Amino acid sequence: MKAIVLSLFIALCTPVLCAAATEPAASSSQVSSAKININQADAKALAHSFKGIGKKRAEAIVQYRNEHGPFKSLETLARVHGLGEKFVKAHLVELEAVFAVE
Repeated sequence: MKAIVLSLFIALCTPVLCAAATEPAASSSQVSSAKININQADAKALAHSFKGIGKKRAEAIVQYRNEHGPFKSLETLARVHGLGEKFVKAHLVELEAVFAVE
């Protein structure tokens, strides 16, 4: 009886495992191309692209960029009203994974 149950379990799980194994993994070039350029994105593209950046912070980023020119680094986001140095330092690695400065 145990052998039948085990055989049935393996038979049911094998197609699921095979389907999961055939999906290609994202390459590093695909991941980097998905970054949002902080110097070109509008407020709509920035809003909700990162946890903690909603509509108001996105608008503040665009306003700062319009008034002071393009960002030279993501650390410059600390100067944006509503973000601050504490937020940027705490999330810098995650911000670098989502945003690009070009």
